This record gives sequence, structure tokens and C-alpha cells, in this order.
Amino acid sequence: MSPEDYDSLISNLRKLPGEFKALIEKRIELFTIEVGERIASVVAHAIYRIIGIVFLALGLILVLFAAANFVGDLLENEGLGFIIVAAPVLILGLLFFLRRPRSMVIAARDKMLQQFLQDMSDQISHLDNENNPGNDNPDPAKPDEQNSSESKKPNL
Repeated sequence: MSPEDYDSLISNLRKLPGEFKALIEKRIELFTIEVGERIASVVAHAIYRIIGIVFLALGLILVLFAAANFVGDLLENEGLGFIIVAAPVLILGLLFFLRRPRSMVIAARDKMLQQFLQDMSDQISHLDNENNPGNDNPDPAKPDEQNSSESKKPNL
């Protein structure tokens, strides 16, 4: 090895920690951008659904007003028509408010947590695959099962 090659190798080795640090910083930046993108997507879908629910609620309110006016005209008492139409809605609302099914809340929370952890796992495995494209074995500490089973076979 010539002295120029040796000096070039030494200078490249000195640059390696800085380049490795820059690579790690870029990976963290990419990861945060991808997480931010997923959060923005979830928020956009939530806003879209909330707007839909608001319009459905407004439509239901208008239908209930029309039904209350109709019942009030039939009974010739507008207030009684509103009371008759509002009573089932109030009872249904009280039932939902007082009897919140905790199992449904817990199931929804667990499902969201499981989906979040699955997404994180997918992101990490995606980053690992980018870093080691030629490595078929995801855990280098463990040998392939096929190779280890072949090595355990006795030679005949």
C-alpha cells in the first residue's frame, strides 16, 4: 500500500463518524416526516367525518322540527307536538350518556394502539430493509434455520 493510499484511507476513516451521524440525522428526519404525514392524513379523515356528522345532525334536526310541527298541527297544540317528538330523542340521548359501554371504549383504544404499533413496526422494518438490501436474514445474530438444520444432520 502506497503512502498516498494510506493517507486517503486514514482521512476517509476520520470522516466516517461524521457521515454516520449525518445519516442517522437524515433517517430521524425522514421518520418524523413520515409520522407527520400519517398524522395529517388521520386528522384530515377525522375532519371529513366530523363535517359529515354535522350535516347529518343538521338534517336530523330539520326533520325533527318538521315532525314536531306536523304532530302539533294534528293535535292542535304546537308545544305538545315538540314534546312528543323530543321525548324519544331525549330518552335515547340519556341512555347513551348514562350507559357508556366501557368495553367498546377499551376495544377502540386497543385497536388504535395496535394499529399505531403495527405502523411503527412496519416503518422500522422498512428502514432496516433499506439499510441491509442484500441481507435475507433479518437477525444477523441468528443463523438461517435452513443452514442450521443442514449443519445438524449427520454425515452418512
